[in-house]
Amino acid sequence: MSDRLFHFLFPEVCIVCGKLLMPFENGCCTACRNSFEAFSDCVEAGAVLMHSIESHFKGNCFFERAFCRYVFHRQSPLQKALHAMKYEGMYDLGVLFGRELGAWISDAVPPESIDCLVPVPLHRLKHIERSFNQAEKIALGMAETLQKPVRTDLLLRGRFTVSQTGLHVRARRRNLDGAFQTPLPDMPGRILLVDDVVTTGATVVAAAEALKRGGAASVSVAALALAAKE
Repeated sequence: MSDRLFHFLFPEVCIVCGKLLMPFENGCCTACRNSFEAFSDCVEAGAVLMHSIESHFKGNCFFERAFCRYVFHRQSPLQKALHAMKYEGMYDLGVLFGRELGAWISDAVPPESIDCLVPVPLHRLKHIERSFNQAEKIALGMAETLQKPVRTDLLLRGRFTVSQTGLHVRARRRNLDGAFQTPLPDMPGRILLVDDVVTTGATVVAAAEALKRGGAASVSVAALALAAKE
């Protein structure tokens, strides 16, 4: 039985370990959630994410602020949860993760520092294949906490790109060259760009550059997780 079908037939079990969920648990049991490697401080997490991106781009700074909740490890419970979210139809997990990330951010920055949330978009063909955009689901959950609009009309992925997995930094940048466009003439000033997992930062950097070319005064980035160097 596929994982997608299993969770459709038995929605009240943990998507990581398969154990029955308690009434107060949603999607993932408390034990598995506690096994995710979480940052202990929002400011420190942002500094680590910013440094990681800058280390891949010769110290260039692309973001006003950075926010991150977890460290992503391969073969970890968090990877299994994110895989279920992206590929097994468990997209409601994105909203749950987004609420958590939004609360994490709201404790660290004043609300007036953000005008809107912009999820990193999928190409329309990939969106059709997957039926949803995981970054958008995360942004929708964040919006419930931050009380800011989610703008999916400000950034488009006009060129289909191959998966970034397995590509080194230069190849990732070449793969994303010209991939993002800003179709509207009016751009909010302070944008919070949202993605699920940042590895080298190539995707969010390319998206931020497009937003700035389109007129954004500043772009910050929020990622659910930062990939560990393994």
